[in-house]
Order: sequence, then structure tokens, then C-alpha cells
Amino acid sequence: MVGDSPPSRPLKTVETAVDIVDAIQRLDGADIGELARKFDLAQSTIHGYVKTLENRGYLTFEDGTYHVGLEFLNKGGHARKRKREYDFIIGKLDDLAEQTGERVQFIVEENGRGYYIHTSIGENAVHVDAHIGKKIHLHASSAGKAILATLPEERVDAILDRWGLPVYTQKTVTTREALFEELRSVRDVGYATSEQESIDGLRAVGAPIQIDGDEAIGAISFSGPAHRLTGEWFEDEIPNLVLGVTNEIELDLKYQ
Repeated sequence: MVGDSPPSRPLKTVETAVDIVDAIQRLDGADIGELARKFDLAQSTIHGYVKTLENRGYLTFEDGTYHVGLEFLNKGGHARKRKREYDFIIGKLDDLAEQTGERVQFIVEENGRGYYIHTSIGENAVHVDAHIGKKIHLHASSAGKAILATLPEERVDAILDRWGLPVYTQKTVTTREALFEELRSVRDVGYATSEQESIDGLRAVGAPIQIDGDEAIGAISFSGPAHRLTGEWFEDEIPNLVLGVTNEIELDLKYQ
């Protein structure tokens, strides 16, 4: 969910530390010289940041290069286990992936972004970058749009004000008018689609998980190559499969 805490002045040192970690992740490793040039800071200043982060386990130093440390895995594992319903949902995803041979994801929204909580991979699934913890913009994925469709319009506006509508492919929705029109359709039929909007050549169907019509606790999406997800399979059968699984999850969670 988008954070509701009151606005306050951010701490510049904390922002810089987080930016350094983000840069190291994007670069798949970096040395002090690279980071100093990127942030226009003295190497001694960068050294202070990275050594502090290394000492706390958030960075690791290998062959002259700093990488993201496993302490983030510790924190991420805790964040995922904090919601007990996630384990139940994950089991249902594994069943659907095994049944269809394709890829199924569970995504949740936090602070206006989507996060991959789990990916189940069937025997015929295509390999894309959908690792646990991956962060996405909600407007470009079927699961993200399914989640947005359950939120009040002012919440969606706040998310778009903060994160925008960046382009992933030539088919990404890039205007609020088009997105809101699509979200109205999602509310009518109960599911969203992605027509190669986040990754070229990939189609997906996503549906929200809601209890008593409240805002979604997350969404399931079913994805596969565009040449396989066609016709009645994409337009009717996959939506029915996804809606069936989400309905089963909703009932089980409601009456647990």
C-alpha cells in the first residue's frame, strides 16, 4: 500500500546511502572510483559509506568490487514471511504453473510500486527477469493494473504523481486517460491483460486477490510468449483459470 505516514524532511545521508546501494545493484558491482564519479563525491566520502554498509552486511567486497550483501536477503525474507497468507497463496501458484506449464507470479503493492513475492515456473515457461523482490511500475503489468483497479481514483493519481508512466515497450500505456479507461474495464470483467506492455513478446493475464471487495492484498498474473498465448486460450481459458484460483484463495482466506 502507498505509505500514509506524514511528510517529513528526508535525511540526505540516508538517501545517499540508499542511492549508493541502488547504483551498485544496477551496475552489478562497482568500485569506489566508479561510485565517486557517479555521485560526484570524494573517494574518502564514498569509502565511509561503503565500509559502513559492508560492516552491517548490506554490501560485500569481492575482488576489488562492492556488491549487494546478503543482509538484504535476511530483511527480505522477514518482509515476505510477515504476511502469513503469502505462503498459502504461493502454494496455489505452484499448482497452476504445474497444471499449465507456464509462469505464474504473485505481486503486491507497497508505496506505489509492485514487488514480486513469488514466481512459479512451469516446464514450458519462458525465462525472464522476474526474481523475488523485483520492483516494477504498476501500470505496465497485468497484475499491477489488476491491483490499481481496486484502489480509489485519488490513490491511483497519487501513485502516478509519484512514479509516473514510464515506457517499457512501444505498447506500454503512457497516458492517464488510457490507463483509467482500462482500469474501468478491469473492474467490469475482474481481470487485466498485458499485451507486450512490459516485455516485448510477452503476454499476461492478472487478477486481484480481494477479501469482501476491499483493496487487493496482491494479484496473480499468468504470463507466456505471445505466440503461445493467443485466441481462445488467451481471451477466455487463461482468464477463467486465473479468476478461478483467485476466487478459491479469497474464499479460503476469508474463512480461515
